[in-house]
Amino acid sequence: MTEQPCPCGSGKKFKACCNLYLSGQAYPKMAESLMRSRYSAYAMGNLAYLRKTWHPETYPGFNADDLETQWTRLEVIKSKAGLKKSVVEFKAWYTENDQEHVIHEISLFKLYKKRWVYLEPLPSWPQADQ
Repeated sequence: MTEQPCPCGSGKKFKACCNLYLSGQAYPKMAESLMRSRYSAYAMGNLAYLRKTWHPETYPGFNADDLETQWTRLEVIKSKAGLKKSVVEFKAWYTENDQEHVIHEISLFKLYKKRWVYLEPLPSWPQADQ
């Protein structure tokens, strides 16, 4: 898998992209990189990474059965980096019952113990104070 294109859609090889984060060799320094690596973790069923990168106050307590979805494509629409909070809007496609579906989310990320973590989805793009 490491020589294959990264599931996150960056255009890089997995080995030089999200594998650095999923393997623990590095930690994303930007929320968009974290979001992309979390998509790769979903696509590869890496529950430990998802748990590690989710804010403890909002983590829903996934188990391996929750990661059976076949993710097929990611598109980052836009992102806004902040000092303590960042926002990433994306679309993620998956296949279920031989039909393609898409999730469109605006995600809020927060610095927690000096690392970016996923906090929660937002209902709309935040105002300038985020």
